[in-house]
Amino acid sequence: MSARCEREAGADVRKADVDDGGTAMRRWIQLTGVAVVLAGTLVVVTRSKGTAGNGARRVFWSAFAGVPSGRLGTVGARVLAKRSSYFAAMAEELALQPEDDLLDVGCGAAGLLAQHASQVRFVAGLDLSEIQLRMARQNLADRIAAGTGEIVQGDATVLPWDDGRFSVVASLDCVKFLRDPAQALREMYRVLRPGGRVVLGLGKRVKNEAESSTVDVWGEWQWSDADARRLMDEAGFVDVVVSFLHAGPKEQLVRGTRPGAGQGLA
Repeated sequence: MSARCEREAGADVRKADVDDGGTAMRRWIQLTGVAVVLAGTLVVVTRSKGTAGNGARRVFWSAFAGVPSGRLGTVGARVLAKRSSYFAAMAEELALQPEDDLLDVGCGAAGLLAQHASQVRFVAGLDLSEIQLRMARQNLADRIAAGTGEIVQGDATVLPWDDGRFSVVASLDCVKFLRDPAQALREMYRVLRPGGRVVLGLGKRVKNEAESSTVDVWGEWQWSDADARRLMDEAGFVDVVVSFLHAGPKEQLVRGTRPGAGQGLA
């Protein structure tokens, strides 16, 4: 190789190194920016009192529990999809059987469905966020291709399925963020078969108003045990149990049954 060619080759290598370094730096800056936004918003959320922090809380939870969009939503979707211990605890409460048809309302990236799809006959998930749904379809690609799974974009208060389509309905960190949770529960009741069971994961449990730090963070989104029981009763569910499970923070758990054949939860 001539000296000129060697010089040009060396220059190309150095340019490639610079380009790779620049790309890596840009990615690092982007991820750092997302982390800073999340951390900063969380600080505002946790320090905001009463209704003064509602705006900040909505910004934060729009990424993690609302309708995620953009880079922030992608990060939120990935975080939620990896909550395997929570999903395992939910599945145990659902008492899944091989003949079950399982619906997850507010499924996000379908972490629960993907982790436990092998335990049931059919899985379906519904969410509003296109980012979440894209990840959900990837996570359930095999079941969708086999015709034993589906992911639908839709509203939890207007479920796009026939009456009695499912034997089990789950909803994790979704219902309490809805403008009309009572209607969502009525819809879950409608799509359940007689004797079908529902389990709701409602986030950190609040025992009383004296737990001021929790009340401040969750604001209008936190449910008391009485709230949860009342809404379930009004929707028509029986055998309603409000408890909590230990999966990270103490997560409020509500389960119930649609009256009819095979009524009751283990």
